[in-house]
Amino acid sequence: MKKIGLSILFCLLFPLGLLAQQQTEYNQKGDEAMKRKAYQDAKIWYEEGVAYCDAYSIDKLTEIWLKNVRMRPSMRSLMNKCLNCLNIRGTEQDTTAMRQLIVYYRHGIGTPASTDLAEYWSDKLEQTRRLVEYAQTSDATLPIDELQTSRQRMKFFIGYNYAVEAPYGLTIGAVGKRLGWYVRFKTNMSFDKHIAECNDQNGGELIDASANEIYYFTGEKKKNSYSLTAGMVVKCTDWLYTSVGVGYGDRTLLYEYNMVNPVTAETQQTGWAKHIDTSYKGVAADWDVMFKLGPIYLSTGCSTVNFKYIDFNAGVGVFF
Repeated sequence: MKKIGLSILFCLLFPLGLLAQQQTEYNQKGDEAMKRKAYQDAKIWYEEGVAYCDAYSIDKLTEIWLKNVRMRPSMRSLMNKCLNCLNIRGTEQDTTAMRQLIVYYRHGIGTPASTDLAEYWSDKLEQTRRLVEYAQTSDATLPIDELQTSRQRMKFFIGYNYAVEAPYGLTIGAVGKRLGWYVRFKTNMSFDKHIAECNDQNGGELIDASANEIYYFTGEKKKNSYSLTAGMVVKCTDWLYTSVGVGYGDRTLLYEYNMVNPVTAETQQTGWAKHIDTSYKGVAADWDVMFKLGPIYLSTGCSTVNFKYIDFNAGVGVFF
């Protein structure tokens, strides 16, 4: 009975031994071909290992692809299989596979080049490295998904913001896994002071002007516009974000006028008058939609001061 049991065990283990020998053999044969610089032969041997997602075979095939530009067209399908294996291992927290995935997506090996995916695996590699360090230096008991969420690195961004009435704007902020923040300042770089006020009553007149003063409006107009807002950024998808914020703003409309000497009819004084019916200051608000294209983003939206008028804006910036 004992002999029968040993025979059965031998029959079960013998095929596995042959398979292990075969897997070792194709890498050995591939290495021999590599020493002879017979890259085509080496590719054929290493290709056998791809069926088992053999890490060594994939590593050597990647080396061949990088060294031999002429062989790349014939290796596209094979490298796509390698990429599939690496993606599987990468999702299983294999840091070696993650490093290779960064190279694959950055150089377009087996797939079109993708900066976004290369950046994604760079972030995953960094997260995994931090999690390993965290596990080694603490008594962490949280599930790995919760640890990844809690240690998600925030992405900072900075950009130029343009508005019709305030064309010089700067936006800075950061976004984590789902939420973030931003601060924005914009202005038209006009800070002219006014020495009088006017309105639209009776065709437009200076307020508090005495009856014996003679003046007329030149038709020249200016605006002083600035605002400082801060708010929240929401990550809707990997490429779509939205933001909303509030703060303080000032939008002053100025009319130029000339004071005239009633005797000589000569201009005595030129100044600016604040148009009180179309000038606002107080609560400022922004709403924007952001489109992320790799590290670059484009934005569009609107803003207001005291909810009395709407100004349209756009922006461009970079994540880092």
